[in-house]
Amino acid sequence: MTDTAAERWAAGLARWRIPDEVATAPPPEGFPVQRFADIADLSVTLDSPSRRIATAVLPEGGSVMDVGCGAGAGSLPLAPPAARLIGVDVQASMLEAFRERALARRATATAVLGPWQEVLDDLRSTDVVVSHHTAYGTPELGDFAHALAAKALRRVVLELSSEHPTAWTRPYWQAIHGIDAPGGPTSDDAADVLREAGIDVEVVHWEEAAPLPPETEDEQLRFLRARLRIGPERDEELLDLLRDHPRPSWRHVTTLWWAVT
Repeated sequence: MTDTAAERWAAGLARWRIPDEVATAPPPEGFPVQRFADIADLSVTLDSPSRRIATAVLPEGGSVMDVGCGAGAGSLPLAPPAARLIGVDVQASMLEAFRERALARRATATAVLGPWQEVLDDLRSTDVVVSHHTAYGTPELGDFAHALAAKALRRVVLELSSEHPTAWTRPYWQAIHGIDAPGGPTSDDAADVLREAGIDVEVVHWEEAAPLPPETEDEQLRFLRARLRIGPERDEELLDLLRDHPRPSWRHVTTLWWAVT
């Protein structure tokens, strides 16, 4: 029997899990808030396709729910015209950064702590629901999309990189652990999952209009140590790899969106 798009998506994400022979140390707790805050601050200065698609149906004084909000890169650029922002995330420190920035944009800010599976049912619907760069952490992508649509009055807008966000670390896995990292899945695979789930999704491929905020050498080393589960004793190797395979400062991005009727 041929596997489904949803099964291929989940299997592709599973191949990116840290191998058991490498995952001997516990993963770091949470994502670096300052990095997400810098990206959120940059987002409000840019006119991206995701922003235009969302604001096209947002009334003046409208509302936006941002699921997996981080520091708010998906929703802050929408205020105004939005006047009410709801941020959902599993990391309290991210929600603090989101709320601070939403209030600075003179929007009413509601921060909701918890996984989407547990909190969305209790939230009021909003004009637009957005979720940026969460898809590659969501094996149950079809269920996720329908849960977002259930809370949207007008439109759902998903943004994700065209390929897995850690695809650039493939040479590192080979050099450090002798492991060949997988090739997929991609944003086109995500679109296939949504179509299979009965969603009439529109797809827009684009490239970021400005480079991502720069990282210091120490920040890059901390990320790579955590990702590869190694200690600072391998920093010289990592620095050599960073020179040959630097972390990209630009991303190829895809916006997946659909109207809610």
